[in-house]
Amino acid sequence: MLNCRNKLKFNMKKMLFFLLFPILVFAQSGPKMEIDGGDNINTGSHMRGKEVTYEISFKNAGDADLKINSVQTSCGCSSALISSDLLKPGESGSIKFTFNGQGFGQISKNVLVNTNEPENSNYHTISMTMNMVDPITFNPQSIVTEGKVGDELKRTATITNSLDKEVSITEITSNTPVIKITSDKTILNSGEAASLSISIKIYEESAINAAIIIKTTEGEFQIPVLVDVKPN
Repeated sequence: MLNCRNKLKFNMKKMLFFLLFPILVFAQSGPKMEIDGGDNINTGSHMRGKEVTYEISFKNAGDADLKINSVQTSCGCSSALISSDLLKPGESGSIKFTFNGQGFGQISKNVLVNTNEPENSNYHTISMTMNMVDPITFNPQSIVTEGKVGDELKRTATITNSLDKEVSITEITSNTPVIKITSDKTILNSGEAASLSISIKIYEESAINAAIIIKTTEGEFQIPVLVDVKPN
């Protein structure tokens, strides 16, 4: 009976060792770079021609010091700056990614990171995707019409917010007093459109070559207006 108990204790110890062994091996993982959001980051929509900056957050999820050996980008139009090149276990850091904003539509740039992690795990390629757009789009993009002296022409246009953030219209004017404009909205959420009511009064027999000027929180934009005046 005593031998049976001893064997049972011994077998239980062996079982406990084998249960704990994978946990011990897993815990002894060395440094490990863990990027918030993974290796593919979509930064959303941005105004084309305007510099884009984005903070890539990461942490050392391992049990040894994480050393960042190098950080570089895939082209000269972008750059990356590390907040700290040495992180202790559990510490967090960031990489400041900057893109010059040139281009239109969906653009991808890579951030390349080399660390002291084990071989085959020490290179990270972080893909940064940006949608470069004109913040405000117009329909139509210009107003071309005709009339006679004394006519008051009525036209409409729409302004659409192409960004993924709110845009405010601060002022709508024209560079000529013969054009009057009103808008049904002054604040546009992402994807939302405002309707412009445009009145053009013809006072004399000369062509009107003017512009509607729209000032927003994202800059100033214009809709060209050309009116050919016919003789009475």
